[in-house]
Amino acid sequence: MERILFVITVLSILSFGIVTGSQANPVAQNGFATYETAKLIGLTVEARDGVQLGRIFDLVVDSHGHIDFAIVSQFGSNDFPGRTVVVPFSMLKISKSKSDKISVVFNADKEKFYEGPDWGYENLANPKQAASVDRYYGIQPYWTELAGEATSYR
Repeated sequence: MERILFVITVLSILSFGIVTGSQANPVAQNGFATYETAKLIGLTVEARDGVQLGRIFDLVVDSHGHIDFAIVSQFGSNDFPGRTVVVPFSMLKISKSKSDKISVVFNADKEKFYEGPDWGYENLANPKQAASVDRYYGIQPYWTELAGEATSYR
């Protein structure tokens, strides 16, 4: 009888471990990765063709914790520093290699980046101006229901 109780106990523990393990990190299992913002600041942003565009200078977060925009410091020359460009965070593809190196790719034509709105020119706390930045890049602001209409202001 003790042996049967022992076997049932061991099987129960193993079953619990398997169930717990299968639900321990559903985010990672779905291919969804998370990144610490401190590790994103300073990373080089590249175009799809590998051209280096600039470095992430800062991130703009709304009151709900959603990262709206990346402020990217465009690379300049030695004589002339680059400007800072506002990029919707959703336009950046972030991935990690097997060696844990994080890469950031601007997921649009690099000309869009070069001609993108300057940081400081747009008041990103103003929903209409923030929406105009999104529309420049051809995306609908996440907080709107209809293209071009802000129906819920952060």
